[in-house]
Amino acid sequence: SREILEADLASREFIPVIERIRSVSSFATPSTWEVDTDRGPATLVLKGEEDIRRLAQGRLLIADSHGIHYLIRDRNALDAHSRKILDRFL
Repeated sequence: SREILEADLASREFIPVIERIRSVSSFATPSTWEVDTDRGPATLVLKGEEDIRRLAQGRLLIADSHGIHYLIRDRNALDAHSRKILDRFL
């Protein structure tokens, strides 16, 4: 029954984890981000810098223009290219 419960919870909570930021269309908002997530490549549109919320322990929650939330578990663990892009928005 634990496996059934975990599968049900996983299907309800869709929060892809960003593992790498490949590119952004512009450092001004709105901008289109090309990212790699734990669920595959994704494209998201960041409407404004206020859509990036800082959480505890270096985590970030990013909301795109469609209301999908993306998680960065540890911004310091990202590769140098991703951190450089992210720092321009923080």
